[in-house]
Amino acid sequence: MQFTKLLKFSYSNGKLDDRFIFSIPAGYSCPRAGVCRTFANRETGKILDKPKGDQIDYRCFAAMSEARSPQCRQLRWHNYEAITKQCGEDALLISMLVMDSIRQSHRNYELFRIHEAGDMFSDAYFRSWILTAGVFPEIKFYAYTKSLNYWLHYKDHLPSNLYLTASLGGELDHLVTENPDVFKRTAQVVYSQEEADQLGLEID
Repeated sequence: MQFTKLLKFSYSNGKLDDRFIFSIPAGYSCPRAGVCRTFANRETGKILDKPKGDQIDYRCFAAMSEARSPQCRQLRWHNYEAITKQCGEDALLISMLVMDSIRQSHRNYELFRIHEAGDMFSDAYFRSWILTAGVFPEIKFYAYTKSLNYWLHYKDHLPSNLYLTASLGGELDHLVTENPDVFKRTAQVVYSQEEADQLGLEID
């Protein structure tokens, strides 16, 4: 299939470099977000907090980046619509779009950060990353996700070069406790290096 719109990647940010970095709009693509559920208006960047709980615990850093930058919003919405409008809920088509975009980038990085912003927003979308990683065994794909239901369902089908980390603070955190053999890597938001040290956590 010939796609009219390919996906757009960045290749570095303030902390990371020399890798593919892929993003879609925060909040809108995060069905299992909890205390951090934040949206930036596509046109204005105005922030809307809609936490699943009594109150906002912290604002999503990715949504705040979109609030500050029209270019950031434009890139992430481009990617989201390139997927949803061209591929719908077809995992194979989504995977083909990702693979074509990687090849057309003419980059040979060994690392691929899935979602500096956004999350696994559907079953088909999650499966598309399984398919993509299987075709590029030389690339290490990694993602932080709150969509733990998809991970749990496909736990026996994950290729060895797809590394997932359970991002705590979502509405499915209970699955981490119930399935420690599956969710061995977890991450959570802390507010200082001191707090991280007290919890024995590495800063990423």
